[in-house]
Amino acid sequence: METDIPMATAASDSNPVEESTPSIENAAIRREGRAQTQEMDVSLLRQGGIYEVRSASGGIYEVDVLQRTCTCLDEPPEGGCKHYRRVRTDIQAGLVPRPDGKLPNTTQSALTDEEIHAIRSAEATILKQHLLDALLARELERAQLDQEIHDLEFLVEVLLEVSIAEGYDLDESRILLPDLS
Repeated sequence: METDIPMATAASDSNPVEESTPSIENAAIRREGRAQTQEMDVSLLRQGGIYEVRSASGGIYEVDVLQRTCTCLDEPPEGGCKHYRRVRTDIQAGLVPRPDGKLPNTTQSALTDEEIHAIRSAEATILKQHLLDALLARELERAQLDQEIHDLEFLVEVLLEVSIAEGYDLDESRILLPDLS
């Protein structure tokens, strides 16, 4: 079962002011959200930390939690792909055997389905808030750029009027101005 969470486009992930850090951070946040909200079945294939992850879309991936690798095509930033993240979470929650093949510690009670659902819902809410914050920041950036464009257009108009009034030959057809519309 997939949860509808608005996803930002790659273009909106980048922030020229703060280099590439926000896009990597946003990608990691989205990946963690998908790991916790998308339907996946995790099972231990063999001791040594090799797990199989079956996604709702029918994909089957092999995850090595000790090597932090997955057979999916995703090239994730620090922290691993959504399949690796899901295996890690399920191990921590006691839902699947540990990498050594042993069952979760029975003295530590495994989380109930309701607790797991509550955790994943909370993580989805946090993810949604991060995405909304990123969207707001991009909208503010866009408004600033729109204002800069407006100011530049005004400046060009003033320069053209001044050049005509002062008798300069500024033929607008010879001036290459970018189409800002």
